[in-house]
Amino acid sequence: MRRYLSEHAKTDLADAHVLAAIPGFGGPELDPLHLPVPRSHALQRLTRQRGRFQDAIAAARRRLLDLIRWASPALERVLPDIGTRLSMALLQRWVDPEAVLRARRSTIAGFIARHASGNHPHSGPFVETLVEGLRQAAREARALHRDHVDFAELQAEIAIEIDVMTAHMTARADLDRKIEALYAELQPEDVLRTIPGVGRHLAPVLFGLLQTADRFRSERHIRGFCGLFPRRSDSGGVERPRQKITQGGNDRIKRALMLAADTARKIDPDLAEVYWRLMTGKGHHHKQALCAVANRLVNRIFSVLRSGRPYVLRDADGRGISVAEAKAIVAERYNVPDAIRATRRANRTQLAA
Repeated sequence: MRRYLSEHAKTDLADAHVLAAIPGFGGPELDPLHLPVPRSHALQRLTRQRGRFQDAIAAARRRLLDLIRWASPALERVLPDIGTRLSMALLQRWVDPEAVLRARRSTIAGFIARHASGNHPHSGPFVETLVEGLRQAAREARALHRDHVDFAELQAEIAIEIDVMTAHMTARADLDRKIEALYAELQPEDVLRTIPGVGRHLAPVLFGLLQTADRFRSERHIRGFCGLFPRRSDSGGVERPRQKITQGGNDRIKRALMLAADTARKIDPDLAEVYWRLMTGKGHHHKQALCAVANRLVNRIFSVLRSGRPYVLRDADGRGISVAEAKAIVAERYNVPDAIRATRRANRTQLAA
């Protein structure tokens, strides 16, 4: 313990005196330690675990796409979405060009019929087109690589990757059921999901991290907890705007809020106006404008948690409106032209350089 602490000790005399005196300056303004109730803590841990599984699934999907684009570039265009049951079954069995070309059409068609689900037909033109696409992709892959790729070993590698991905998806589904049951117990009013952008998965994440509005003194306090403030850079009376977001705050809650804000700006006219004004009038780029939207979203979260009442979408006159009406207002009044988006991206690249 002594060796560990010695690495973080302050050797500068002034710093040491200031750090030692900090607790004396805080007084009643110091935030008390918040200990969540066991069920709330369990929700927080489960949502964190679900996030790890989700990241693992996304990483496995990216690796599958990379392997497909390298080994058989035409295969991606032939298959349905990679996340579907049919696509994963086909990848697990029919990536090897020699195996595809040796097999009868009826064998591949029967395999597709056994694994098709959802909106995928079990027979007919869809299956015939898919079989022909697989065979054409196999011919192109064989012509591209000739004898330079061991497709049998590649097939085994892809099968293992899909097995791991499937295991994570099964575990994620089990976690979803546990999280939903626990969230329904802790938040029976479900007011968080009435806020645009806060959907099925983000509501438990936010509630597990925030837990209760009583632990925060004000909207400013909860925004500071979420860590969505930009850094300050001022010296000699000159303030430099457009600084990066501070490193304070919980990374999971910042990520959840940014995801929610990107959806909310397309639904809530008030948030859409903020995003539109910053993008078109203030010269902000997408992430800067989104951070401002997320800050206002935190205010809504604090309000509904404190009051227990659902959030109501309203127009400029304060009249309650439906989601369809809100989206129509956003599309009509607060659309950011593509030319402005391109300009903001170019300016951001120049600033980074």
